[in-house]
Amino acid sequence: MNLKAQFALIGLLALIALLAFPNTCIARRANKDCGSSQCGSLTIRFPFWLKSQPRDCGDPRLELDCENDSNRTVLVIEQGKFYVQNISYSDRTIRFVDPSLATPDNCSPPLSSFPLYSSSCRAYSFDPTRWGFMYIVNCTIPMESSVYVDASRCTTNTGSSSSHQLPNNFYFLNGRTPPGHFNESCTTVARVPSSLRNISGLATSVIYEDL
Repeated sequence: MNLKAQFALIGLLALIALLAFPNTCIARRANKDCGSSQCGSLTIRFPFWLKSQPRDCGDPRLELDCENDSNRTVLVIEQGKFYVQNISYSDRTIRFVDPSLATPDNCSPPLSSFPLYSSSCRAYSFDPTRWGFMYIVNCTIPMESSVYVDASRCTTNTGSSSSHQLPNNFYFLNGRTPPGHFNESCTTVARVPSSLRNISGLATSVIYEDL
């Protein structure tokens, strides 16, 4: 499968998302509170539940996994896999990150996906007052405009392993970029949550620090 086809399957991207827990929909379900479990430093309890628990221990949409080799809490959904960094049961939020951002020597931009807006029964709710978004585009030619911010995380070295090679011409674009500013040689491969309202002219390192 070529790179373009892989991107088409991956779809939209979310790096770190702040989401509201479901409430009224859970109340109508027969799921029970099975008590708390521990995965690394995180306490997992209703409405979340671990894959190792009985299936009626939480909301089926909020299943988490605990990786045996790292004791890392993982959220796996149709759009991708995410590492859970924190769960706050008091303010009803979960914070998670794309796995590529947790790997310093990974040269690829984050490619997992998460819906940015509410799904059925408000299972997930993206807070637009705190987060905007950016596009990641892949262009067939280099862009010489400050609107296009280089999204490459590593310098390609012909002597390095191909697994650490980053395909050329990945760029960040502001989420509110007018359609007329999208170059026809570029394809949108992701939409990335970000607290940055305007990225034009910013250094790549600043953007990744935000992500």
